[in-house]
Amino acid sequence: MQRILTLVLAILPMIALATDFSRLDSILAARYPDPTEPGAAVLIAKGDSILYERYFGIADMAANQPVGPATRFCIASISKQFTVMALLQQAAADKAAVPLLDRAVSDFFDYPQPFWHDIALRHLASHTSGIPDSRPRDNRDWCVHADEEQSVQYLPSVKAPTFGPGEYYDYLNPSFILLAKVVEKTSGMDFYDYVRANIFDAAGMDSTYYFDRDAAGPGQSHGYIPDGTEWRKYDYGEETFYATRPDGGIYATARDLLRWENALRDGRIVAPAWLRQAYTPAVSVTDSPFCDYQRRPDTWYGLGFFIEHPATKPVKVYHTGDNGGYQAYLAKYPAQDIKIIVLENRNDRSRDLLMAQIDEILGLR
Repeated sequence: MQRILTLVLAILPMIALATDFSRLDSILAARYPDPTEPGAAVLIAKGDSILYERYFGIADMAANQPVGPATRFCIASISKQFTVMALLQQAAADKAAVPLLDRAVSDFFDYPQPFWHDIALRHLASHTSGIPDSRPRDNRDWCVHADEEQSVQYLPSVKAPTFGPGEYYDYLNPSFILLAKVVEKTSGMDFYDYVRANIFDAAGMDSTYYFDRDAAGPGQSHGYIPDGTEWRKYDYGEETFYATRPDGGIYATARDLLRWENALRDGRIVAPAWLRQAYTPAVSVTDSPFCDYQRRPDTWYGLGFFIEHPATKPVKVYHTGDNGGYQAYLAKYPAQDIKIIVLENRNDRSRDLLMAQIDEILGLR
């Protein structure tokens, strides 16, 4: 049985290279039928070769600007893996007796409660800290205008965690604001300057940047949601935490995300041993009593990545992103060196359905 499974996994790359994408063309034509509506970028690659690349719809409806290779989409929570890689770079350079990932939050932040001594940085990076999200989400004015500092102001007043560190998975965006601050403390650099120099530039991501409410970047799309017979602009920051950039504020093109994936694969961001730590399951998402909206079969969370591994099927490492009218999906099958990128500036279609359809077409599920 093991020999048969090994043979199946060995021929999967050849199956992907020979894929007939006509079915995917039909699926996407039905998903984005009107070229005057918001749309998407869809890119599939194997190794350094792009197997499939299509663009649909309008990036900016007021300017009638179509989606194309230069269109920047908000990738929302996919941004978390960039913060984690900055932290892993600092961990690789760290010479302290206690490894950086195992150091306590209380080593970096003067929070009064003793439980912060038990929560390590790796717990923040894997959503296993047990710290609840107590931000005032029902206060729209606060949500629109709160910056990173305001988004973590509630943390010193947390009385107790919901569970012990590492016990369960419970998604917490402010964790990544803290990790960005740790990178600043250990590197001596502004976090965004650090990421630009050591992450974006190292990966050749010339079209990627963090959101700035006062200065839209070139080619920046807008997110939209349907509002009756019209489309309402619904950008990052218009109903959500606009400034929490370490956990959700990157804008990128599909091709830049492919450059990112290849840079990770090639060891240009962190050494393979550190990347394996990020891709190693730390906690089950499937079995968590929290975050039922993210619960999927055979799924775990590592450090900034979801890991999906059904029995007898290849491992998929991925992350999704949602913010305003944007939906994003970035996935890889490391053993097959296949990458899947879907960026949408509309949120009225099922992403999970499209994820499953693409996996099936590629013969990976």
